Formats: sequence, structure tokens, C-alpha cells
Amino acid sequence: MPFSLRQDRLGEAFVVGGGYKYCQLGEGNCFLRIPPECTLRPVITGWFGEFETLTAGGATGPVTYGPGPARFAGATYDPTSHYRAARVFDFFEEQDLTPVLLRQVSQHQVGLLAGLCDALDADPRLITRERAVTIPELGAFLALQSPRAEELCRRLRDRGVVADYRRDVLRLGPAPYLSDAQLRAAMEALRSVIRELPAT
Repeated sequence: MPFSLRQDRLGEAFVVGGGYKYCQLGEGNCFLRIPPECTLRPVITGWFGEFETLTAGGATGPVTYGPGPARFAGATYDPTSHYRAARVFDFFEEQDLTPVLLRQVSQHQVGLLAGLCDALDADPRLITRERAVTIPELGAFLALQSPRAEELCRRLRDRGVVADYRRDVLRLGPAPYLSDAQLRAAMEALRSVIRELPAT
């Protein structure tokens, strides 16, 4: 989701985010942006937050913290996803995959999936989607309500379509490297799965 701290007047805001899925940064990759003048003390910290004070020696009393955002650093962590993130962002830049372009592609793909889902004309007791939410309001995947989401997900996977589910929600998450033809094929697979489901 493209946004600008300056244009959105968020200069004094805390911003929390991550890039595990949709930025393809890998597990454990998240961030906390601290306002420039922040002097808050964290409730929970780790020894990474003390790096800049370790040479002071002889500290007694309250836990010390480095200046600025370092104070919010935690304990030992695996930085592998940060190396991956750096390479992913280099690749995005090399391919001119800007946040604005990626959002446009995502909105196109989710809109295509939504239209294809509507065209399935499936029994809404089996599968449906929330139509009150417009495409621009959606995130990076299409959520379909179904009491048989788990079974639909498994049967789609058997046909080579990777989806996931949360309770009664089947989630279809397109990506910029998928073509419209592949998305159409995925929805045809869903149509086939729906037709083959035994009646309940």
C-alpha cells in the first residue's frame, strides 16, 4: 500500500509494518518507525537496545537505552529476512516495480478475481464474497466466505492452485508474477471444485 509520511502528514506518527507476505521479505521482517523527537522509554526491551551504552560501563539503576529508535530494539533475532528484503527491494527497483505500480497490479488482479467469482454464480450458502466492500477498499487478497473453506482449499491445492483459509474464509492472494490467464485458470479450478463437492 503506497503512502508518504510527508504527504499524509505522518511526520510525528509511529508507524508499524511488515513485509512478510506482500512485499515478499520473508518471515520475521517488520519495522517500527519512531517520530524524530520521541523520548519515550519502552516497557519491554532487549540487549540490542543497549548496544550504544555498553561501553559506558558501571551502569546502575534503571535499564539504559541507546538514543533514538535503538531503545526499541529487542533481544537476539535472526536477521536473514533483512538480507532477503534488501535483495527484494533491489529487484523491485531494477524492474521498476514501484509501490504505486504494484498496488495498481494488485487492485487489477483482485478485481479480476472478484468478477470471476461473481460469474461462478455459485450457491451463496456454499461460497460467497462480501460485495459491500469495494475493490479499492480491499487488501491484497480476495476473501470468500464458505463453511467448507478448508475442503475447498485442499481441493484447489490438488489442482495446483495455492490458496489458504482461516476458519470459514477461503483466501485467494494473487501476486505480480501471475498472469491474468493463470488467475482465470485458478477460478476455473474453483468452479470445478464447487461442482464436484458432495451435497451436505
